[in-house]
Order: sequence, then structure tokens, then C-alpha cells
Amino acid sequence: MNRKQFLTACLMAAALGQFASQVSASAALARTVEGVDFPESTSAAGGTVNLIGVGVRTKWMTNVYAMGVYSANAKKASGHIVNADEPKLLWLHMLRGIGGDKMRDAIDDGLDKNTSEADRAKLQTDIDRVKAAFPASIGKGLVIQFAYSPAKGTTLRIGGSDKVNVPGKAFMVAMWAIWFGGRPADKDLRDAVLGN
Repeated sequence: MNRKQFLTACLMAAALGQFASQVSASAALARTVEGVDFPESTSAAGGTVNLIGVGVRTKWMTNVYAMGVYSANAKKASGHIVNADEPKLLWLHMLRGIGGDKMRDAIDDGLDKNTSEADRAKLQTDIDRVKAAFPASIGKGLVIQFAYSPAKGTTLRIGGSDKVNVPGKAFMVAMWAIWFGGRPADKDLRDAVLGN
């Protein structure tokens, strides 16, 4: 191998090494589930939140949505996810289309299983506002986010637009308990997020 070939080989090796490190770095910046990328951190609720974990909600052996769960302090514990009074985010990416009534029913079911009647009665007006914000049809690929900020409360975003804001911590606790309370909507989803 002459000097020119040697230098060319060295430059190619260096370029390949740099490319491989960039690919590796970008892969570390997101987690993918069912073809949906969830970044390791994102801006939400007035601050930066960090990915706790990802999972898939299934119903009758059908994938309904992929979920990324975030908080300022990405602690993998159900109690922390539900009760922490810090910026956090539930990010749902629809894997199939469903009727809005199915999402409203799922919210009711999750609240019934994880919230006392007394607490639910106090929150009912806000629950109704949130459920009413869902469109009649929720299409595949639609992104639904519940973002919480201690200063602002819980904001429902659908397709990138803010729809409803509910001040206070109590509503957030009730909503996050749907997925991470004592009787979660999908135990496999909860366990995947927690890494169990």
C-alpha cells in the first residue's frame, strides 16, 4: 500500500468512525416503540421533562397507542409518577383510529377504578370539560398529551393544540392514576414504562 492509499484508508476509517458515533448518539436520544420515537427529554409544562419509559396500550390483543411518560425527576415508581408535584407529561401516539367515545369511556373507567367517589365528585366538572375536548374520531397517528405544571395545572393537547387546562394538583393525580394507580388501565403498559 503506497502513502496515498494509506492516507485515503485512514480518512475513510475516521469518517466511518465519526458516522458510527453520530448514529449511536442519535439512537441514544430516543426510544422507539411500535415505530414511534420518544425523545429522552423534551420541553413541556414550562420546563424540561425526562423520559421515564415507554409502552403500548393494548385492548383485545390490538395495539391502541404508544405512550411515553416523562417527569422532571424521571423516577421509575408508580407513586412518584402519580403524586410528584413537578412538570410531567403523558404522551400518547395513536397506533389505530378509535371513536372519541372510546377515549371518553376509557377515562371514566380509569377514574372509577382509581379515584374515590368523593374525589371524583369534586373533579366532575373538569373531567367533563376534558372528555368533551376529544373529537368524534381519533385518527391513527394523532398525538394526545397531558402536560402538568405545578403553576398551571394539567393541559390537554390534541394534535399540537391546547384544548383544555385544569388548574391544581388534584386533577393531575386522578388522571395519572388511570395508568399508574392501584388498578391501572393496562398493567403491561405500566410495567413496560417502569421497566418491570
